[in-house]
Amino acid sequence: MADPMPPRVTREHWGFLCGSIMALGASLSFAAARAGILGGLGAVDMIFARYVVAGAIMLPLLLRYGVRDFAGIGLRRSLILTALGGAPFALLQTGGYGFAPLAHGAVIAPSTVTIVSTIGAALFLRERLSRSHLAGAAIVLAGIFLIGWDGLTQPSGERAWLGDLLFFASSVLWAGFTLLLRHWRLPALQATAVVAVLSFVLTTPLYLGIMGMAHLEALPLGMLAFQGLVQGGLQGAITMIAYSQAVIFLGVSRAVLFPAIVPALSVLVGIPIVGEIPGGLQIGGLCLVTLGLMTTVGLFRRLGLR
Repeated sequence: MADPMPPRVTREHWGFLCGSIMALGASLSFAAARAGILGGLGAVDMIFARYVVAGAIMLPLLLRYGVRDFAGIGLRRSLILTALGGAPFALLQTGGYGFAPLAHGAVIAPSTVTIVSTIGAALFLRERLSRSHLAGAAIVLAGIFLIGWDGLTQPSGERAWLGDLLFFASSVLWAGFTLLLRHWRLPALQATAVVAVLSFVLTTPLYLGIMGMAHLEALPLGMLAFQGLVQGGLQGAITMIAYSQAVIFLGVSRAVLFPAIVPALSVLVGIPIVGEIPGGLQIGGLCLVTLGLMTTVGLFRRLGLR
C-alpha cells in the first residue's frame, strides 16, 4: 500500500524551494537597487523600469490565459491584487527610502509583513499555528531587529517618521496580497501576469506624463536596462511567481517567513555586490534569523525523530 505522506512532503519541499528562490531573488534585487541609486537613478525610475520589463514578460501569458476575464481571475479581484501587490505597493516601499534610511525599511517592512500575515492567517484563514512556528517567528523578528539596530539608533532626519509610515503601509498591502492569494487559491502564473501587466498600464503613462521623455533620455540607459532586468525580470516576475507558489504550498503563516529573511540575505549579498562587510550585530541577527527559520519549518524536530 502506498504511503500517503510523500505527496504532502513533496508539496512542502516545493514550497520551501519556492520560498528560498523568492528570498534570494528579492535580496539580489535589493542590492541591485542600491547600486542603481548610487548610479544616478531615482526610485520612480526603477519602478518604471521594473514594470516595463515585468509587463513585457508576463503579457504573452496573460494573452494565453485570456485578457477578457483577466486570466480567469476577474476584473475586481485583479484590481485588488494589483493595488495590494503591484505598483502601489512598490511605490510606497521604494518611496520610503526617500525619507528614512535603509535600515528602517529592513526592519519595519519584514516585521510588519510577518506579524500582520501571521495574525491574519490565524484569524481569517483558520491556519493552525504550532508552538514551533510561533517560536520560530519570534526568533526571526528578534534577528531582524538585531540586524537593523545600528541603523535604527543613528540620527535619521526629521522626516524619517514619514518613511517609516510608508514602509508600514506598503507592508500592510503586501500582507493583504498574501492573505488573498491563499484565500482565493489563485494560480501563481495567472496572478503574477495580471499584477505585472496592470501595473505596467498604471505606471507607464504616469511616469512619462510626470517625468517626461527628456528626463528618461537623460538617464544612464545601461543602468536603467540592468535595473529593468533585475527589478522587472527577477523581482517582478520570477520572485512573484515563486512567492505565490510558496503561499499555495505552505500556507500564509509559513510562507511569510521567507520575506522576513530578506534582510539577512541582503547582508550576505551586499558583501560582493556593494562591498559592505556586516558587523557583529548583523552577523548575530543573521544567525538568529537562520535559527528561527529552521525552527519554524520543523527541521530540529524532524532530525530529532530520526
